[in-house]
Amino acid sequence: MIPIDETATAPAHSHALAGGAPADLPLRANAPRLALRQSVALQLFVAVGLSVATAAVHTGLAPWLGASRALPLTLAFLATCALAAAAWRRRQPAFLEIGPDFLAAYARDGACVATGRLAGASQWSAWLLALVVEQGARRTTLLVAADAVAPGTFRTLAVRARSAAGR
Repeated sequence: MIPIDETATAPAHSHALAGGAPADLPLRANAPRLALRQSVALQLFVAVGLSVATAAVHTGLAPWLGASRALPLTLAFLATCALAAAAWRRRQPAFLEIGPDFLAAYARDGACVATGRLAGASQWSAWLLALVVEQGARRTTLLVAADAVAPGTFRTLAVRARSAAGR
């Protein structure tokens, strides 16, 4: 069970606050709301991957087009990937609710990122937890990094997710 002091409660008013959740998010009975932070590790991995991919595109185009003529295409690739990374960052969950038969994830603005039955959970060491949420024929994978939750909560979340996924 996640300790009560490590869960987030909805504020009293209905609009989104910086770092808070909108009050109109449905809180289910016996389902604590777990607050998540932006993961520095995941952001760093995305930035490093973007840098490597951009360098690879430039290295691949430069022999055919020349270094100066390959630069606009490389910058266009970088801009496209940066926009995709920014969109991915906005869609990351800020709050999770895990119940005995469901998982709900909400963004900071209150948008529901994923809701449904927890179909699977995979933990990679003490660093990353992948949660597969299934709603009908649609599946969504959520990544929760260890640095996104309060210290000591990651293991509890992983155990709870694995037990919910096994049902």
